[in-house]
Amino acid sequence: TKLSESRTRQMADGSSINKPAPAPPSKVTDVKKLDGVSYDHSDEAKGGRSNSMPEFRISYPFLLSCVGTAALGSLLLGYDLGIISGAIVPIKNEFNLSGLEVEMLTSSITLASILGSFIAGIVADKFGRKKGLLSAAAIFFAGSIGMASSPSFSVLLIWRCFTGIGVGMGLVICPMYCAELSPRRLRGMVTSSNEMFINVGIPLAFLVNLMLAGLPNDWRWMLVSGSIPALGLFTTTCFLPESPRWLLKSSRADEAKETVELLVHKDESPSVRQQVVAQTLADMRQDFAGEQITWSQLFSDDKRKFAIGMTFSFFQQIIGTDGILFYAVYTLQEFGVSSRDALVITLIMGIIKLLTTVLSSVIVDYPKVGRRKPLMVGGFICFLGNLSVAIAAIFSNGAGGLIFGALTFIGGFGLSYGPLCWLILAEMFSGPYRSKALSFGSVINRLTSFAVTAS
Repeated sequence: TKLSESRTRQMADGSSINKPAPAPPSKVTDVKKLDGVSYDHSDEAKGGRSNSMPEFRISYPFLLSCVGTAALGSLLLGYDLGIISGAIVPIKNEFNLSGLEVEMLTSSITLASILGSFIAGIVADKFGRKKGLLSAAAIFFAGSIGMASSPSFSVLLIWRCFTGIGVGMGLVICPMYCAELSPRRLRGMVTSSNEMFINVGIPLAFLVNLMLAGLPNDWRWMLVSGSIPALGLFTTTCFLPESPRWLLKSSRADEAKETVELLVHKDESPSVRQQVVAQTLADMRQDFAGEQITWSQLFSDDKRKFAIGMTFSFFQQIIGTDGILFYAVYTLQEFGVSSRDALVITLIMGIIKLLTTVLSSVIVDYPKVGRRKPLMVGGFICFLGNLSVAIAAIFSNGAGGLIFGALTFIGGFGLSYGPLCWLILAEMFSGPYRSKALSFGSVINRLTSFAVTAS
């Protein structure tokens, strides 16, 4: 997964690397360092980027309100991961489910989210990112109510698949919207916020499970609680601006200009504001510049970059994170842990995942840290955690090794593959490639998750 540093810098700046670069200039005129390695700013000029973007103060209240609202779509995925973990045991008992049926129930949402991922790319390109978020919220809201009111396992399974469509749409559109709205210098932190919100949803759901466990029809209350964040996402999204890039692409330049202007602090000078807006829109035009790509172009224009990006999507799930989260309570009880203690352990697991994700989101934009170092360190921690879980399962030496391994793995995942997968994809693919790449990457991600959770 090692990329050349110049290509890494191009991704961090959001510049396009989809076209072959022109011949290099005769001399280097501006050299800076990234992660301790020299980087030639003339690469930006070669890629069509202007180097005239001034330093400007960002309107953080506006940016955070937009990103926070969009990231609620990611919270829905985390919430479902946590809720089903606590609900699966009482559901199994009420409907007398077999082991295969338990696997079908937990994994069906990931399979359905693949369809949602395909739909997301179409909806986001044709109708806009905002309407895509509204659609995802409405589907998740209806699905939560449908699952909670299901009279049988088959009906519950159908509604869970329906909910998966909304999850898949949110998984694609949320990072897409955040990447297109945020200034370049904050894009790493902002895009990583989607994973952070997934990890807010997980402990939140675990806490709800702990509060509702033992009540009559507790699993129904757990599932219907998912309609609350979905309703919150739908309501707040109504007040969001549309992505400026989509507006510009849809020949609505005046509206795109207004949105970009809102990103600049109100006390910034008019000349700087005008220059920032002009340069931002020019960079967006350079990204798509009238290009329309097909799926075959996505696969073939830069095969190495496509392979690297999709490999990240694959490895984020093949290492087993959804399997641990989905079956945490179920597995702990199989190892003799009481129901309430299992819920408490999963809550601790969710808090660890949230804290390590926040740490990763903060440090990845520091030049001496970057993207590779957290991936390498966190990946090794995941290996140690999985090894501990495997030893505990094979030798049946009690729940201690299992708990230690699961907590270690979750901490490593939150530091590395969790937040960085979608950030890397959003940065690698620019312009007309981004929506299709994120959509296809999500399909691979969800398909791999299905394979893990169904096995």
